[in-house]
Parts: sequence; C-alpha cells; structure tokens
Amino acid sequence: MSLKSISSFAQSLSNPLARRSARIDVVRIVELPHEDSGLQHSIIRMHNLHIDSKRKDRSRFFRREPLVVMNPGNGEKVIRYAMGNPGGLSIKKHEVSLDYDAIATLGVRFNRDVELVVRRASTLEIMSWFFNYPDLGIRWSMRLGLLGGALGVIGLIIGLLPFMLPR
Repeated sequence: MSLKSISSFAQSLSNPLARRSARIDVVRIVELPHEDSGLQHSIIRMHNLHIDSKRKDRSRFFRREPLVVMNPGNGEKVIRYAMGNPGGLSIKKHEVSLDYDAIATLGVRFNRDVELVVRRASTLEIMSWFFNYPDLGIRWSMRLGLLGGALGVIGLIIGLLPFMLPR
C-alpha cells in the first residue's frame, strides 16, 4: 500500500460522512434517450469524469448507485441510478441527462440553465422513495415488507414478555 492510500483510508475512518462527499452542481440538463427512459430504468447519465467503475474513489459516484437529484429552488427531489455516458450523448462536466418524469417532478426544462444538486442517497431517502414509488407493485412490496418487519418486532417483544415479567 502506498502512503497516499493509507492516508486517504485513515481520513475516511476519521470522517464518517466521507462516503457522501461526492456531489455535482448541475447547470444544464440534456434529454435522456427514449431507450433509457421510464420507470423500469430510472437512471441519470453524467460525464464519465464523475463515475468510478472500480468502486475505489469515494469522491466520485459508483455505477448503479442511487443518487438524489434535488432542486434547491423548490425542494423537489428524485432518486435515479448513476450511469456514465456511453458516448452517444453530448454531456459536459456540469451537465446530466434525465428522463421527462424527473424533469417534470423537479420543475425544470431541458437545455436551459438550471441549479440542481446531485449527491448520494441515504438509506432513509431510498426507503422513503420506494415507499411512495409511482409503480404500484414496487410501492406495495415496500409497504408490505415494512409491515412484516414491524409485526416481527412486535411478535418478538410479545414472545419475550413472559421472561421479562416478575413471577
């Protein structure tokens, strides 16, 4: 191991939020091709400079990692999966490519100046997103999973009560 990798590892241990340090301030949005659009894909394409395919550099995004795209002007946000540019799109360093549904939710337009922030999604944001997901099957599976987990915890507590109460 080199001295640089050891120092970056030590720095990541001392800073628990180092995982979330990757961030892009977006100034323009390019339209995502139709073959990449839709709920079944839910991707954001960005310049390959921002993607680390080897999953080593935490200052860049990883491929297929859930990201939050947020409009600070109105507070709206969407979650999309990070993808690089395959070469067919002209995406510059501070531009991203999103589908129409994301644009409509964020309240912006294609090929105009915008102020958006792209960052890693937290576990709570991912759960909240899927709890309110537009696709009925995914939304119900998330809700039933959380209900099953809650009922399991209640069952565990009820099962342990006889051992906790004095006789």
